[in-house]
Amino acid sequence: MQPAEYETMFRVEETHWWYRSLHRLLFDALDRHLPDWQEKKILDAGCGTGAILRRLGNPEQNVGVDLAPEAIAFCRRRGLTNVMEADISGLPFADGSFDAVISSSVLYHEWVADVGGALREMHRVLRPGGLVFVVLPAFRFLHSAHDVAVMTARRFTRSEFRALLLASGFCVRRLTYWTTLLFPLAVFARTLHGSKTGRDFEAGGLTNQLLLAIMSLERALLRFFNLPFGVALLGVAEKPRAVEPASA
Repeated sequence: MQPAEYETMFRVEETHWWYRSLHRLLFDALDRHLPDWQEKKILDAGCGTGAILRRLGNPEQNVGVDLAPEAIAFCRRRGLTNVMEADISGLPFADGSFDAVISSSVLYHEWVADVGGALREMHRVLRPGGLVFVVLPAFRFLHSAHDVAVMTARRFTRSEFRALLLASGFCVRRLTYWTTLLFPLAVFARTLHGSKTGRDFEAGGLTNQLLLAIMSLERALLRFFNLPFGVALLGVAEKPRAVEPASA
């Protein structure tokens, strides 16, 4: 991201409807797919300003990494000491170090030159049976001025990201679009010049509460089925357990 975007993220990440919905979505996924996650060792790969990492708790075993010094500085301002500057394409951890990896809005970035390589690194540092939780922006036609500000190099369709996960050695547990109920608003803001910045989430006060309520309804729907389109993607994938050879 451009440096000013870290300041914005740090300022609104725990109050704004978009970030609050994103965080709730991720923790819904953790509760569903890794119900004992509070006892597990988790890597936040691309931790940004640290709101998710702080919510994970357990700093003695959970770790966050980010390539941007500005992000690490904001994590420190949150009181987080379990962070380090590192590239997700070359993680400084031994094979099988973690039970789960979270990658929230990271793989889209210009600094990630090889998405497949980054996914293979996440696969490497996961233990057999470990899970990766990924959030990504969807659909190239939604590229906007905001994408320029946050250095978006790519957006994904569900089929494209499924292929990347499978090619990196993962088994897909879940892959769904989300921010579906607000998709028309996003199209208006991002492609029909409804917003000068291309942001589809600039809101405050009552609007913020309304949008948060809409996203809460969407999270309820996601408990029962995948959504067919949306502004973003949520993926949950597993590193397969080793298959024991058959006895003679």
